[in-house]
Amino acid sequence: MWQYFCAVDKDRSGALSEAELSRALVNGDFSAFDPHTVRMMIRMFDTDRSGSISFDEFCGLWGFLAAWRALFDRFDADRSGVIEFREFEEALVAFGYRLSGGFVRLLFATYEREGGRGLSFDLFVQACISLKRMTDVFKKYDDDRDGYITLS
Repeated sequence: MWQYFCAVDKDRSGALSEAELSRALVNGDFSAFDPHTVRMMIRMFDTDRSGSISFDEFCGLWGFLAAWRALFDRFDADRSGVIEFREFEEALVAFGYRLSGGFVRLLFATYEREGGRGLSFDLFVQACISLKRMTDVFKKYDDDRDGYITLS
């Protein structure tokens, strides 16, 4: 990992900037990660709030992405390199979500790349993390745990 980290740390600062991390993270088809996904990874793993990723933070990020890659590969049933809508539905059910078809379609369409092929690895991770955050916020306001909240 150290050799890869050093190869990506072009300015030799000992930490990866957003641009450097962006060059380090690629999808299975060698396309770059979506810029929003890169920023999300920095917010999640920049434990010292420096705005960059140290080597230790990078190791944590790498392990996190490896676990997500295994999930992605598990649900990419046709091995197309993207998660299609049906595969996305199956993944969400496996993760324990019971969501309306309309909401799942909206979530999928929000993260699907232009051209409509499906979700690349990075966008699958981004969609799932965003759903988890939405669920956490919802649960915070669902005091009686009945699955309904009232917003003013």
